[in-house]
Amino acid sequence: MTPEDFKPNDRVAYVPHEAHGNVNHPNVQRGTVSSINKSFVFVRFDKTVARLGWEGTTSQSCRPDDLVKE
Repeated sequence: MTPEDFKPNDRVAYVPHEAHGNVNHPNVQRGTVSSINKSFVFVRFDKTVARLGWEGTTSQSCRPDDLVKE
């Protein structure tokens, strides 16, 4: 996938390398796309948003290949 495959407000799962593609792995994090650029998708993860609110949360840059749309 490329960053252009995503748009703001898409729901995604970040699947780290150690999860081997398993979206049910305990290290998978779920969140919402806030923006994209030429290389990365920026995601605000649910656990942080629940703690700090949308405006208080900093987006994390993610490689598109590590994300799965939900």
